[in-house]
Amino acid sequence: MARKKLYLLWAGAAAAGLAAAVLGRDGAALLTGALGFPFAPLGQLLRRMSLSGGIGNAAAIAVYVLLGLLPAAWLLARLIKRRAKAEDALLAVLCGLLFALVYGAVNPGLLPSWLGPAAGGGIGVAFLGSAFWSVLAAYLVLRALRGCLGADADRLAKYGRWVLAALGAAAVFGAFGASPMGFLADRAALRAGNTDESALGMTYAFLALRYAASASAYLLDLWAVSAGLTLLDAWGRDRYGEAAVTAADGLARRCAVTLGATAVMGVVLQLGQLLLARRLYTLSAQLTVPLTPLALLLAALMAARYLREGKQLKDDNDLFI
Repeated sequence: MARKKLYLLWAGAAAAGLAAAVLGRDGAALLTGALGFPFAPLGQLLRRMSLSGGIGNAAAIAVYVLLGLLPAAWLLARLIKRRAKAEDALLAVLCGLLFALVYGAVNPGLLPSWLGPAAGGGIGVAFLGSAFWSVLAAYLVLRALRGCLGADADRLAKYGRWVLAALGAAAVFGAFGASPMGFLADRAALRAGNTDESALGMTYAFLALRYAASASAYLLDLWAVSAGLTLLDAWGRDRYGEAAVTAADGLARRCAVTLGATAVMGVVLQLGQLLLARRLYTLSAQLTVPLTPLALLLAALMAARYLREGKQLKDDNDLFI
């Protein structure tokens, strides 16, 4: 992915995060709408078409059938080309889910009778949507896994760029969307549960500090992701060049700084909360052990050492040639 497209993707994630924080302060409602999209509005459109008359009803049925058969058509194409694998069985599951999901979106009043009373009020479409998106994600992951296991180095680097781009987008959304939404939700709950607004100043300040630290951690992750992309670009140009070695060292340093800063921020927040506990109206008890960031740091350090030793071997061989 070109850097220009990458930055546009991350800018879009930031804009989506800000919009979610400003317009959708209810995180649960926002998640419900996201899981049901685009099926909920599509269902409303098909329902209007169906109620408009005979032609509209026929058109709505045609759209419904064609849309539901899309996974089956893809499965059939892979079977004809003899490219079908075990994970392609999930396409049949997707087909059934898609038929049920679109039909439920057209007739949301039926969902409580299918799924129980908890499926009313738009939750049913979101529930079916979560199942559909989960199966689709599993299918894509399994396809990517099979591709990675049989890929050469260049294709693996391409997959790595896509994964890092997605991680960067998630970090940007977390910094500009999830963290502000969490702060606004906690502030609203605090305000609703306490009548003395003047006594909440310290608690508001600590909440802001907590979510500022959360946003900073996301941005540090983005900083490390950017170094990973720089490494892949340099490695693609010359696997044993000085630029690749330098980029690998830079990635390891950024991972170390990110891990260290995140750990220090966690300690500062926990000790600060302990010292100010008597003046705070809400407390957060959590234990974070950064095993995954530590594993990524070790992987980055190993890659840096491997590339440096490989470059040294290449330089030694070039001397004999």
